Amino acid sequence: HFPIVGEALLWTLEQGLTPAGVWTAEVKDAWTKTWTVVHSVMEPALVEAAKASESKDQAMKLVQESWALVEKDLDAHGIKFFMRIFTIAPGALQLFSFKDVKDLEKSPELAAHAGTVMRTVGQAVAGLSDVQTLIPVLQSLGGAHAKYGVQPEHFPIVGEALLWTL
Repeated sequence: HFPIVGEALLWTLEQGLTPAGVWTAEVKDAWTKTWTVVHSVMEPALVEAAKASESKDQAMKLVQESWALVEKDLDAHGIKFFMRIFTIAPGALQLFSFKDVKDLEKSPELAAHAGTVMRTVGQAVAGLSDVQTLIPVLQSLGGAHAKYGVQPEHFPIVGEALLWTL
């Protein structure tokens, strides 16, 4: 479309500036060079944005399709997820009310919390198609965890455990 827009721009300028005696070969050449610069900057940006959008859409599709498989047994995946967190960072267990449970992997308290967390991850996955709505939800959730002693350095551990679980 850029050549058509450039042609329309030059035609419009010619129509508007010729009656005033301003449209000369020199002015036309200056505008042609200016449009060439504009075009040469905009077109690659447009192509790159289109590729990024396709890549983002493909990533979202892959995440949502793979999550659909995880959803078939959220509770089991949730328990694996938390057990992995506690393997990576044993001290993290102290942040939870079920920290003193003897057979943690079979704990109803862990199962309940793990299921809740996995359903929340599922909501985030579903919300990927509307990131602007998802962002404040995630911000609120992150802020709410401050009262439990969660620190920024815990997030990479959680991410690693989630990827391992999946």
